[in-house]
Amino acid sequence: MNIELARREQRSSAEPSTARTYYRWARFYDLIFDWPFYPGRLAAARAVAKTLPANGRVLVAGVGTGLELGLLPRGSRVTGVDLARPMLDLARARVAHKRLDHVKSLRVMDAGVLEFEDASFDVVLAPYLLSVTTEPGVVLDDMWRVTRPGGEMIILGHFSAEQGLRSNLEKRLAGAGAWLGWRPYFPYAVIGDWMNDHPAAAIVEERQIAPFRLFTLLRIRKAAPAAEPVS
Repeated sequence: MNIELARREQRSSAEPSTARTYYRWARFYDLIFDWPFYPGRLAAARAVAKTLPANGRVLVAGVGTGLELGLLPRGSRVTGVDLARPMLDLARARVAHKRLDHVKSLRVMDAGVLEFEDASFDVVLAPYLLSVTTEPGVVLDDMWRVTRPGGEMIILGHFSAEQGLRSNLEKRLAGAGAWLGWRPYFPYAVIGDWMNDHPAAAIVEERQIAPFRLFTLLRIRKAAPAAEPVS
């Protein structure tokens, strides 16, 4: 058994216990996370539309209850994945109720063990995902793998402050991360370190998002191969 297959099997075996963290939030998720986070989801959907080709394929990693699905371009082909089946049940009900025909598939899947071929998607969107994963670098790697050359990975999330009162508070809350289901202390260095290891990755947009500029939108483009010179 090769190392990559062993890693994937190990992560797959851990899925149920990880997903259970979010099961208890499923019924209340929209009540808590809908309107306060709407500006970020709208900004992310507009970023997708800005870079997506006609009839392009979009992967929403960590789709949850599907709050952003109705904001994505109707001319796209959208696949959503999430670890928590109760969340996906709500997302499927949303798709049916709102007739979101551009949503082609919603599947139970670990974003760090994506069951798709390399370069399968034009855009991979990760809304509020990285700070809830146990291995964000692994998740970034697999999302990057399924992004086509010339495509983009769009990340929306919270990065902890480097200093000051907010930084101290986030560090104090770090111990509550397991119960909350996300990590209040999540340094931007996670992205910086990953970028250093991926020379084909380039940040083409980075900006703070409401509420209170606590969240960051990142567009990371995957360089297309250089064209062969004409002889």
